[in-house]
Amino acid sequence: MTDERDRLLSLAADYLLEHGVIELRLRTLGDAIGTSHRVLLYYFGSRERLITEALDAAARASSVRDAALLGPRGDDPDVAAELVRVWRLISAPQQLPLIRLFFQVVAAALHDASRYEAFLGSLHTEWSRAYVDYLAGHGVPAQAARELAAEIIGLQRGLQFELAVGGSAPALDRSFGAAAQRWAALVAEYRPRG
Repeated sequence: MTDERDRLLSLAADYLLEHGVIELRLRTLGDAIGTSHRVLLYYFGSRERLITEALDAAARASSVRDAALLGPRGDDPDVAAELVRVWRLISAPQQLPLIRLFFQVVAAALHDASRYEAFLGSLHTEWSRAYVDYLAGHGVPAQAARELAAEIIGLQRGLQFELAVGGSAPALDRSFGAAAQRWAALVAEYRPRG
């Protein structure tokens, strides 16, 4: 059962990356991936759960599931370089279909929050935890680390949205790089002097 579920999830993720979720019908998806909408409901329970899991599977396949997977690792003392490295991974041209899918799911979740409760909850935790841990590893106190993590994530998502709607990648890279330098300077203030 798990192998078939995983197979269907992978096929669904590929389909959603290409076609999106705005007008998704389980019948259409089932036909496209060689199954029925009833089988999809059997394995996933609901359209929303399938969409959420497919987005997660697509992100894992692209190696950008969450900040813990791709960093910041904390082994590079150059905080700005590490933050920029993560930004470049999650904003690379090959990530554009995933970025667009992410924002489509966000839009669907904002429209009907009760059906996407788990997805919306993960928006507040998946990246935040990794950034807070990374910043704490550089000596940033817990409250300041949470606030700085929220700022980093907010800018990442805002710039990804701009990228998704056709913004200039070099300009967005420069914006993130400038912010990373400022964040690195803030982190440096917490390092013990000696």
